[in-house]
Amino acid sequence: MKKTRQGITVLGLAAMLLGLTACGKQAGIEKSDASYVASFYDIPDIVTGISRLLIKDNAAYMCCSEANGVSYLASMTVDGGGFQKLPLTMEASASLLDFAFDPKGDIWAVTMEEAGSYHLKKFDKNGGESQTVELTELLDASASSSIERELFMSIDAQGNICVAEKSGNTLAYMFDNAGQFLFSLSYEGNLMTTITTAEGQIGVCASAADRMSYDLLHVDMKSRDWSEDRIHLGATAGLYGGSTSNFYRFDSSSLYGYPAGAREGRQLFSWTDVGLGASDVHLGELPDGQFLVLTASPDQRAELSYDLAVLSQGVDERVALSMVSLTAGPGVVQAVSDFNKTNSRYRIELTEYFPYEQNVSDEEWDSAVLNLNTRIISGDMPDILDMSNLPVQVYHKKGLLEDLYPYMENDPEIHREDYFENVFTAISFDGKLPYITDGVGVSTMLADGESMNGKTGWTLQDLEELLNTYGADSVSNLSGAFFLKIMLQTDNSFVDWTSGKCSFDSPEFIKLLEFAGKIQEGSQKGIGEEPDSTCMAAYEAVLSIYHISKYRDYFHGNLRLLGLPGSNGEYHALIPEVKIGIASAGSQKDGAWEFVRTLLSEEHQKSCSMLPVHKGAFDAVMQAAMEGKSVWAWIYENGSAAAEDAEATRQLLSSAAYVVNDNQALENIILEEAGAYFSGAKNVKEAAETIQSRATLYINEQM
Repeated sequence: MKKTRQGITVLGLAAMLLGLTACGKQAGIEKSDASYVASFYDIPDIVTGISRLLIKDNAAYMCCSEANGVSYLASMTVDGGGFQKLPLTMEASASLLDFAFDPKGDIWAVTMEEAGSYHLKKFDKNGGESQTVELTELLDASASSSIERELFMSIDAQGNICVAEKSGNTLAYMFDNAGQFLFSLSYEGNLMTTITTAEGQIGVCASAADRMSYDLLHVDMKSRDWSEDRIHLGATAGLYGGSTSNFYRFDSSSLYGYPAGAREGRQLFSWTDVGLGASDVHLGELPDGQFLVLTASPDQRAELSYDLAVLSQGVDERVALSMVSLTAGPGVVQAVSDFNKTNSRYRIELTEYFPYEQNVSDEEWDSAVLNLNTRIISGDMPDILDMSNLPVQVYHKKGLLEDLYPYMENDPEIHREDYFENVFTAISFDGKLPYITDGVGVSTMLADGESMNGKTGWTLQDLEELLNTYGADSVSNLSGAFFLKIMLQTDNSFVDWTSGKCSFDSPEFIKLLEFAGKIQEGSQKGIGEEPDSTCMAAYEAVLSIYHISKYRDYFHGNLRLLGLPGSNGEYHALIPEVKIGIASAGSQKDGAWEFVRTLLSEEHQKSCSMLPVHKGAFDAVMQAAMEGKSVWAWIYENGSAAAEDAEATRQLLSSAAYVVNDNQALENIILEEAGAYFSGAKNVKEAAETIQSRATLYINEQM
C-alpha cells in the first residue's frame, strides 16, 4: 500500500492577498486558525465508485462499486491498511446503493435486486441477512423502472431509518428501528444526500427554491413533518454528519464545520491546502479530531483513482507560492491539489474570491475585479495568476505577466513538437506566451456538407444567404445576442490594445450588429436545443470527440467543419480550459514554473475535461473514446466514436488559429447597448455610437 505524506498549512483568510471585504457572501464566514497535514493512502484500483463513507470503531466503511457493475461494502483501517470486502449475504446480481449503522451496530442497506426491485435489508455483525423490507411499492411510481433509482439512507439515534429518493424533487420514507414503515415526506427541491447529525437527527440536503443553493431539512419524528429549523447552506457540493461539529458542508473550495445550533459554518481548510481535489469527496470524522477523506482524481478516459487521506493538525515547512483566482474552476482546483500533494519543495496557497458553485451578483463580481486590479496595479502581486476570468490583453499590455516561452525552452523535459503548437501561437500576444493551458475547446460552426456547395469557410454574407434560403431556424444554437458575443470574443479587429483605440462605430461593426439583430428577430429556438431536420448548420463549442460524432449523425455523414464566419476562410477559435500565468513581479518565479509546467505533462492532460494540447494525451483520449471509455460518452447514444471522428477532431484542433478572449466588462457594455437595439429602443447607428463612447471610456481606464 503506497503511502506519501505532505504537510499543508491552512491559510488564515485575514492575511489574504486581496482582502475579501469586497467579496460578498464569502466575507461573512468564520475561518479556522488550525493547520492540517495529510497522510495519503491508495484505494485499490478495482474500485471505480464510492457512494458512502462511514466511520465505526476507528475503521472506514465504504459502499464501493467496480467497472463490471459489482457493488459491495468494504472496510479499511484508518492507517490505510486492510482493505477488505465485507461478506454480506446478497445475491450476486444485487446492487448495494447505500448503507448505515443502527445504534446496535447492525448494518442496514438499500439494495436493488433487479431492475425495478428495491429492498431495505438488515445484516447482523457477521454479514448474515436478518430482515428484508420491500421498498418498490412505496417508491415514486412515476420514476422509470428501467433506470436505477437514486436512493440514500441514514439512521437517527433512536434507530429510525430514512430512505430518501431523488426523482426531480425529494421524497423521504421513514421506518422505525424494526423496519416498519411510518410515514413519508416530500420537498420540492432536488435531493443531494442524507446525513445523521452529531445530535442524532436525520438531515436531508436538497436544493433551495432558487435551485442555485441548498437547504438542510431535519425530520421531526414527533410531528411526522419537516422541522421548522431549516438551515440555508448556500453553495454546496456535499454534506456529512459529524461528531465534534454537528455536520460538515463542503463546496469546490473548502470544508466548513457547523457546531450544534449554528446556522453559519466555520471554514476548516481548503481542499487545495491539503492536496485534495473536490471530485467525489466523502468525509468522516475520527474520535481524536482527525478527518478521514476519500477523494477521486478524475480522468477523461472515465477512470477514477481514489485516495484516502488522514488529516491531522500540523505545520508545513515547504516554501509557499501565492496564487489568486476570482473563482477557481474544477481543473484549477485539481491541478493545485495534485501539486500540493506531490511536490516536496513548494506548496501553493490558493486564494479565490468565490467558490465555483456560488451564485455571484454582477455588483459582487465587479467589486472583486476592481479590488484585484487595484492591488495588482499597486504592486501587491501573487506568484501565480489564474487568468480564466481576467482580460489577458490588458494584463499583458501592462507587463504584468511573464513570457512563458523561455521557461518552456529552458525546461529539458518539455519539447514543443510534442504539442499542438498552433495552440501556443494562438494564445500568444506580440510573440510572447502569457499563460499556459492544459486543454481546449474549439468555438466553431459545423454544417451539412451538401448544403454548403463545397465551401471550406464562409463570410457573414454566406451565413445570411443560408438563413434567407432555409429560414432563421436553419442554424441551431444561435441567437442574435449569442452570435454577437461569439464574434466579439473571437474577432479582435474592433479593439487595438496597443493604441487603446476601438472602432465600434465602424461600418463593419454596424453591419455585424444589424446581422445579429436579424438573427435575434427571426430565431425561435433557444440556445442548447438539439438540432432537428431543418438544421443546415450549428454553432458548437467542441469540447470532445463526441461533439463531432453527434453532428456527423445529424448531417448523415456529410459533416463540414465550416468555422465561424470571417473574411479569411476557415476560422476556428480556441477556448482554453484554464489560463495560468506567472506574475512578472512575483518573488518565486522558479517555484511558480514548477507548478505551471505540471499543466503540460502528458499524464495531467489525460485528466483535463477538454481536448488535450499534448499530442500523446490527445491520442490516448481519442482511443479511449473510440472504445466507449470516456467521461463524455453520455452525450452520444452509441457510447463510442469512430476513427473518422478522431481524425476530424484532430484536424479541427490543429487548424484553430485564434483564441476566445474574455473581457467580461467590455462584453457587458456591448451586449447591454445591443439589447437596446434589438428591442427597438435605439436604431443601429445610435446603439453603435453609444457602444463606441462607453467602450472608449472603459479601454482608456485600462491603459
